[in-house]
Amino acid sequence: MKRNPIFSETRWRLAAWYTLVMSSILGLSGLGVYTVVAHTYYETIDQGLKSVAKALHKSIEPAWQQPGHLQELAKELSLELCINPTNCLPKTTIIQQPIEEAGNQVNYYIRLLDSSQKVFASTDIQFDNLPIILSSQKWQIITDAFGTHYRQITLPLYTNNQISGYLQVARSITDLEQHLAYLRLTLILGLPISLILVALSSWWLAERAMQPVYSSYQQMQQFTADAAHEFRTPLAAMHSTIEAAIKLQAEPKSNNGTLDVLKRQNHRLSQLVGDLLLLTRIDQKQITREYQLCCLNDLISDLIEELAFLAVEHQVSLSGQMLVTKKVYVQGNEEQLYRLISNLMINAIQATSSGGKVIIFLEDSELYAIIKVQDTGIGIALEHQQRIFDRFYRIDRDRSRSSGGSGLGLAIALAIVQAHKGTIHVQSQSGLGSTFTIRLPL
Repeated sequence: MKRNPIFSETRWRLAAWYTLVMSSILGLSGLGVYTVVAHTYYETIDQGLKSVAKALHKSIEPAWQQPGHLQELAKELSLELCINPTNCLPKTTIIQQPIEEAGNQVNYYIRLLDSSQKVFASTDIQFDNLPIILSSQKWQIITDAFGTHYRQITLPLYTNNQISGYLQVARSITDLEQHLAYLRLTLILGLPISLILVALSSWWLAERAMQPVYSSYQQMQQFTADAAHEFRTPLAAMHSTIEAAIKLQAEPKSNNGTLDVLKRQNHRLSQLVGDLLLLTRIDQKQITREYQLCCLNDLISDLIEELAFLAVEHQVSLSGQMLVTKKVYVQGNEEQLYRLISNLMINAIQATSSGGKVIIFLEDSELYAIIKVQDTGIGIALEHQQRIFDRFYRIDRDRSRSSGGSGLGLAIALAIVQAHKGTIHVQSQSGLGSTFTIRLPL
């Protein structure tokens, strides 16, 4: 499978799609997990703050604006209320232990604001460190002077059904941010590792998924090669028999040309079998073992000379232009390169009407030899240009059959070019001719 470019490319594509899909799923799943965990953390913190704030609000509101009552309440709740920064109430030990432990772990604070939004009392907080924020929103996130983030809830305090102050309860969310930072780090580091594992698994799964298809392809390929090989012997025997019958017949016109028809069809079938065998050899990489240095200048000159009779028969001008200053050599199979260029030249001659021209150009660049076969023929419509290299595909079936074509000429040309690690493409317009361009590595 690795040696076949079609299956190798398909395997890469399948693996890439598997990896892309799984990466998207993992990424979205990771984002979803992070969002759910963060939301759960915030909900837990908000519920805890809400419970504490409601309990304090229920106790503080009746004693609001009654300093004596507030001080007594502070003693009962073991809160350190500071009426001003230098005058704080003494600590008591009624419920001090639980509150201090909680405060040390998550850094809570409580403060009371009067109607003018000035701090009336506070606990576990320095006045200069935290800004006073009041808004229409019940919940806020504020930052102190040291960069610590707090989640804060604000509840109004009423006197005679009018807002006369505010209770603010907040806790540090440093622990939450640390947990979320660890979670982000885990997801960020885990995602590339997961992607690597997914890519390797995708590569392996792509091979397993394509194995049955590749096995079937190999069986079809082997059947084609075996069938074509077996057909050669009876076809050769038929050809010899027909030739002998033509020579031995007493009256040449007595068979009404039946033997001539059989001879032509036998020749055509023999060519088809030869083409199928050639494609099988190319697919199985057998011609790569026969590579050698080939001179394209000599090859093109020989082909122009050999196909001159065909051009004269079709009343087409056939010429070559060597746009190079020296011999151009490529590493390849000379017989197959000969077949490649001759297929394009024969197609160009047959597609060009009387009085037309077929020109073969040879150029070179820094890395490639460039061969162009240009004609002034009927051209190729745009909808056919993507399929003309398919096997057994014919643009004009009637013309192809009358000229003895099997629909494998351009397929063979493409296979030979790919076997030589080159490229081939066509530029054409209907009625304006075509130009086939081949690039072969020097």
